[in-house]
Amino acid sequence: MSTLRHGRHRTLRSDLLLPWVRQTCAPRRRPAISSAAWRSLLAVTAPAGLGLLAGRSAEGVMVALGALSAVLTDVAAAYRHRAVTMLVPQLLGVAGAFATLTAEGGPAAPYVLPALGVVAGVLACLSLEGSLGAMILLMDAEVALDLPLPGPLWLPPALMLLGGLSVVALALAGRPFFRGRAERALLAQCLTGCAEVLEPDAVGPAGTARRRALHDVLERARHTGAVGGGPLLARYLPGLLALAEAASAAGARGSACDGALRERLRAEAGRIAAGRPALDGPWPPGRGPLEARLARVARDAVLAGAEAGTGAAAGAGGRRTGAGGRRVVARAVLADPQSWLCGLRVGLALLLAGAAAAYFDLPHPYWAVLNVTFVCRPDIGPVTGRALERFCGTALGALCSGLVLACGGSGWVLLVVLALAAGLVPALSGTGYLYQAAALATVVLMVTQVAGDPALPLLLPNLACCAIGCLAAALACELPGPRYRQLAVARRLAVAVEQTTLSLTSQRPRTALAPHLQLALARAEFERARREPPWRQRATDRWAALIEEVERTVDGALTLTPADHRHFDLTRHQLHRLADRLHRLDGYRPAPPVAPVPPEPRALPGPPVPRASRIGRSARTA
Repeated sequence: MSTLRHGRHRTLRSDLLLPWVRQTCAPRRRPAISSAAWRSLLAVTAPAGLGLLAGRSAEGVMVALGALSAVLTDVAAAYRHRAVTMLVPQLLGVAGAFATLTAEGGPAAPYVLPALGVVAGVLACLSLEGSLGAMILLMDAEVALDLPLPGPLWLPPALMLLGGLSVVALALAGRPFFRGRAERALLAQCLTGCAEVLEPDAVGPAGTARRRALHDVLERARHTGAVGGGPLLARYLPGLLALAEAASAAGARGSACDGALRERLRAEAGRIAAGRPALDGPWPPGRGPLEARLARVARDAVLAGAEAGTGAAAGAGGRRTGAGGRRVVARAVLADPQSWLCGLRVGLALLLAGAAAAYFDLPHPYWAVLNVTFVCRPDIGPVTGRALERFCGTALGALCSGLVLACGGSGWVLLVVLALAAGLVPALSGTGYLYQAAALATVVLMVTQVAGDPALPLLLPNLACCAIGCLAAALACELPGPRYRQLAVARRLAVAVEQTTLSLTSQRPRTALAPHLQLALARAEFERARREPPWRQRATDRWAALIEEVERTVDGALTLTPADHRHFDLTRHQLHRLADRLHRLDGYRPAPPVAPVPPEPRALPGPPVPRASRIGRSARTA
């Protein structure tokens, strides 16, 4: 028995743990030097340099840290979306800084930060924008609490807001010159993806991968349009969703498509990306009913988007739909116990990290709490992997900063290193969080040295605070928690199956590719779950098989033509049973469907009908 236990333990360490560590810490792609890197370099370095030159280094450091908080939210491409994702977190950060400074020295001071952690944990479950707002809320609250300034109470939040607004102004300065460029590029990717799906070799795994890529691009476009999209995106998006649905159905069937239609779609994509007017000439008529439908849907999508007269109405409608959708999502998140449980875990992690840093009497104890803020983000991935990346990145940044500080460079040399590290923070965002954390650690240590606090003796306390924060986050948020990501996958799959069921009627009213968008969200959740530590990945293969089976079922159901309406009742009943099993797996019981579930009829001759029995077995065993 002991030999078997030892064998299992050795297998876990050698065959599972080390590959997971290598996969977590490996760079994903090369650094991308973009305009965000230059904005970060200028907005973080200039206030610190001016403060050092004027002898007011503390004020300059506060402005630089406020600019750094805005740099971390500079993740959107479209200008309207960028304004939302950068302005709202700055306002939340000011509110957090005021809350901690007001309660400082009072009886409620120890409880303010955990209470803000609960609020931040609930906000992080809303969306990407909510997660960024939660991170900046806690970050500004901790920075203002640890770096007090002489003067009125409003001075530290005002200085941090000034630094954040400078980055926002730089990020929005190019809108008069490059308005709509990011949205046009996103629309061009959607049209190119539709053409790729219709290629003759898009069968089997290659076709599935292309359809997945198309649905992921459409989900990004839909999210951008719902949060901060312009009239151009609102005009094109409904038609593109219908075109992608028709192209996905044709690709799932393996039907060959006319090459002229694919070339026309690629030409229209190039025209949209360049901002040129619509191309002249008739569309290819198509050789059959399916190609004729594809050509008609493609023509309607392109012409409806190119008509500038309908832009105001479409944009207003898109904004109304996005606002209503956000209200529905907010109500669902607030009513979900998992959201409040996530908030309680974040608050508990903050409390544990702060108590441990105070117990060991570490300098700058906010560093321990700050690591919890960066690690506990449910929209990024599992806490354990992110904590590992955070600690390794901090160790790498401390090593590089120690070499610079040991050389005894002057203040201007430190500013050069600070500028380089600040520019690398957004440049390394796609490479991996380990390398971005190394740049962040270098920025923090350089700023500490510029503020007049010797940073060389703080290298080991910084590592100790990082280890405390990462360990507290892992203990509070990951180890005792259930597999909520896999439950979220089950819920997304169930919603996709239900929306497919609603689309199967004899009149075939469609809800603009809603099942495929839900599948894209389910795949995104599953990819986050795959980055969990090895001891939490026992059912990963079964969940991957479940997602593939649901994708095949949805594709097979949506490829039925109106002539196959006699098979709709059978397929609809099978999909209802599949959704019920997925909801049972999730533990969430939805309201009964509006349409009654028909009794299962006997199978009729005709085209093959997708079966759900294997999916049900996979759901029961997962």
